[in-house]
Amino acid sequence: MKRRLLAVAAVLMSAAAGTVAIGTPALGAASVTINGSTGYQKIDGFGFSEFFGRSSIMNGSQGLSAQKQKEILDLLLSRSTGAGLSILRLGIASGAGSIQPTNPGGPNATPRYVWDGDDDGQVWLAQQAKAYGVTRFYADAWSAPGYMKTNGSDTNGGTLCGLSGASCASGDWRRAYANYLVQFTKFYAQEGITITDLGFTNEPNWTTDYSSMRLTPAQAVEFIKIFGPIARAAGLKSVCCDVVGWDGQKNYTNAIEADSTARGLVDLHTGHSYGSYPSTRLATSKPTWMSEWSPDGTTWNEAWDDGSGYDGYRVANEIHTALTGGNVNGYVYWYGASTGTTRGFIQMNGDSYRVSKRLWAMANYSRYIRPGATRIATSSSDSNLRMSAFRNTDGSVILVGLNAAASSNQVSFSLQNTGVSGGTATPYLTNGSNSMTAQAALGVSNGSFTATVPARSLVTYVVRGNGTTTRYEAETAPAVCTGTIDTNWPGFSGTGFCNGDNATGAYAQFTVNAASAGTARLVVRFANGTTTARAADLMVNGTRVQSVSFEGTGAWSTWVSKTLTVNVNQGSNTIRLNPTSASGLANLDYVEVAPA
Repeated sequence: MKRRLLAVAAVLMSAAAGTVAIGTPALGAASVTINGSTGYQKIDGFGFSEFFGRSSIMNGSQGLSAQKQKEILDLLLSRSTGAGLSILRLGIASGAGSIQPTNPGGPNATPRYVWDGDDDGQVWLAQQAKAYGVTRFYADAWSAPGYMKTNGSDTNGGTLCGLSGASCASGDWRRAYANYLVQFTKFYAQEGITITDLGFTNEPNWTTDYSSMRLTPAQAVEFIKIFGPIARAAGLKSVCCDVVGWDGQKNYTNAIEADSTARGLVDLHTGHSYGSYPSTRLATSKPTWMSEWSPDGTTWNEAWDDGSGYDGYRVANEIHTALTGGNVNGYVYWYGASTGTTRGFIQMNGDSYRVSKRLWAMANYSRYIRPGATRIATSSSDSNLRMSAFRNTDGSVILVGLNAAASSNQVSFSLQNTGVSGGTATPYLTNGSNSMTAQAALGVSNGSFTATVPARSLVTYVVRGNGTTTRYEAETAPAVCTGTIDTNWPGFSGTGFCNGDNATGAYAQFTVNAASAGTARLVVRFANGTTTARAADLMVNGTRVQSVSFEGTGAWSTWVSKTLTVNVNQGSNTIRLNPTSASGLANLDYVEVAPA
């Protein structure tokens, strides 16, 4: 949706009151217990959108230079300097810029699809996001084209022809619309982007003067029964329904869950946070996303905590509530970057830009809570300390604390059933003076550590154990595969493997973490179905350290491991395997890192 003010004063007042209240400062040290034996939802990721021309602006249509474009992309997508966002929501146009702007002659006529390879800059942005390691692309339609609807326009509501209560002289457009949506994903595939999730409606309970289409819960269920099998046959996850408010989404989710056929066809339930927020779960066992929100406001705001209701603190509190109350698997903000009085993360203006603390509120969650992480149990003796905890697939434990008090708080953390007894906890601080700023690492001993959380501040603790082996899958960002992530040879770990291009320099790269500097054991799992060894340079933090030979394994489905010894720095390190011949690399499954 485009930005709009919700003209419900009571809702705005209650939202602001619920997110900026300051509790009584704690009188003594607080205690926080993390219990890894109790798990909640799996995290799919955190994301943003640049629909309605914002992608084009980011790509320079209003004067943004290539250097500034790169800086904005880094702020949104980099896992080392930015937010490390992992989901991109793409809009499916319904007007003149759509893939079928004119009626082909009826719902049963041969489609007349068109494709410009750009899609108002969204293709460029998707390709950039993919280069940063994004693999989750959600495409969503605000409306069907006007000729498919009861009102003859893609704007101002109207309903899809052929649904119950929506009879049209032009015929039944339900199946044609489903095919139209799937065709959009095929065009993106031509550009190297695999759309993973596909939605057919956005805010179906809201009529606007831009792209919009009304659907009742019953009509959504009806269309799912046509759309779902077509989307599934194309390898896509079906999504519904991106309703304006979370409470409204409950009505659509309940209708889907009440119908056994629709329930089995919907893979992901999505709702927005305008007017009502995800403080409670949707009644489904399927994944759920808060798929669009930014706070209402009238000016551009860079503040962390000014009481406006659209500062960074507000955003941090809403993310915390969605994760811990709504139990959402994904959190997708509205605009990453826009113009004027945007409540996005970044304000673009010609060849300049400015950054809001809202970005860093998101980054404290999104940079280190990675796709595949599991939220685990936390309890706090201080209600002002809003804690959440997550265990990543690499074994790291991520703690995020938002201190709502007007005073700093000394906190004793106890890590129970997390597999971490000793190691380090590195804090990253966001407040009025800091933006995801790394602090001195704290020692973890006997599964505990103590830290001070500053007043009205957001802190992320990245906890890594000593002496543990950590696995980094080739298909999981921020790993980079110069080639494709494939699944055609069995025996791999995770959800795929890196099939590198057959070319010199077609590298694979892993970003790994070490609790301390020194010698580490590096295990590389690979398969080489040829009889000729494939050589590569092993690069650590940009420096070549040795040559590695990946011998033939007899078959592409035969996976073996090679153990190497390397020197690493404390914290983040890059491990790159750079092939030295035109044959490229062997297929790579993962690397594991442990102290030597």
